Amino acid sequence: MHLLADLPDVIEPVGDLRWREWGRPPEPVARSWWIGMTRHEAGRAGLPVTWVAVDAHGQVAGAVGLGEYDIEERRGEPPWIMGMIVRSDLRGHGIGRRLLARVEDYAAAAHPRVWVANEGPAVGFYQRCGYRVTETLRLANGAQATVLVKPLAHASPLI
Repeated sequence: MHLLADLPDVIEPVGDLRWREWGRPPEPVARSWWIGMTRHEAGRAGLPVTWVAVDAHGQVAGAVGLGEYDIEERRGEPPWIMGMIVRSDLRGHGIGRRLLARVEDYAAAAHPRVWVANEGPAVGFYQRCGYRVTETLRLANGAQATVLVKPLAHASPLI
């Protein structure tokens, strides 16, 4: 796992991966928005910050961000998992779990818990990783989101 800030050449491929997965309504549809947001989340310390996994060929395998909030409806208690993505041909190989463990280790240095908002099969993934559902709500954009939380054991950041 690498800080995205340390691999600036993969900001665009991470943004493309996110855009291909989510770039349709009610989410933003412009590829440039996804790349710009990924660039914004490529911090080195503090929030937002993003980690990226690369495969043996140096290609992006997945990424995950951590930020102050992910959905407008729940801005009050940071941090939030954001933009978790694993390349479709590599899903089911533990990359998502390793990315999630890395971001949780980082968050645990300063926060007692971490939040995530998602829907569909991703909710089950987070539950298998120790997250519990706290609520399901309708977002301002009309989408439905399930909010999950996981308590964290305090650790030292690994960066």
